[in-house]
Amino acid sequence: MGLTSSRIKCHITSRAFTLLELMLSLFIVTIMIFLGKKLISLAEDSNRSTEETRIICKELNDILMCISDDLESMVLLDKRQPIFEICKHEDENGFKLFFFTTNNEQHITAAVKYDIVELEFGKLEVSRTMLDNAATLSLQKLLVQDYSMEKFFEDMDAEGKLTRKFTMPLADFKIRVAINTHGENTVFLTPNTRMIYFGNMICYDKNGKNVTAKGNLSFLDVTLRALGKTDAIKLHALAARDMAKARDFLISYARSSFARVVPNSVPFP
Repeated sequence: MGLTSSRIKCHITSRAFTLLELMLSLFIVTIMIFLGKKLISLAEDSNRSTEETRIICKELNDILMCISDDLESMVLLDKRQPIFEICKHEDENGFKLFFFTTNNEQHITAAVKYDIVELEFGKLEVSRTMLDNAATLSLQKLLVQDYSMEKFFEDMDAEGKLTRKFTMPLADFKIRVAINTHGENTVFLTPNTRMIYFGNMICYDKNGKNVTAKGNLSFLDVTLRALGKTDAIKLHALAARDMAKARDFLISYARSSFARVVPNSVPFP
């Protein structure tokens, strides 16, 4: 009887160990499946991130090359005419660039506008508008009469314009103008400063005052930044809570492209 009881106990113990081993095996298999799915998910996220980064860098480069080519081919007209202008939007939600360039298929002078609109912090919409030959000639004639490039573009009919809106929103767009003074010093303006350059004269805002100085355009520094979709969502959430942290996040996580552009032409005498 005692022997039979001992056998039963051993049998029960054996079955318990078997069940425990089975449960442990199932647990290990479950963990392996979970980790496998996690690794696959991480690999997919990594591939998506790599592809997103590739697209961002490509589109950043496309925008930068477009504006760089335009600025390199800037036409420095008669000194009485504005050559390059930066104007602020009335509601201060962006700015506009105006100048003349020969960066087109015909390599003839055409007026160009870049419109940078801030939709929200860290989200800028950029478009490029070029006037046709007739509209550009009309603008050049009006500029002799101190007519504003900004006003002309606003008044111009749509049929005289060719507009391209860049599909990727930017996180930041900065353009800094460098002027060589007659004393051979280089003056750097604050990025995106409201200004007008006339060929040997520059008028710009400084601490709320209008400053006029003599000098020639030396070069322009253009810096563009863009964020991926996930980082853009994080930035938007941060901006709602803490703008200082949002600015730090933008600088830390945004992809950036930079170009120093030197116009190929020289001022007309």
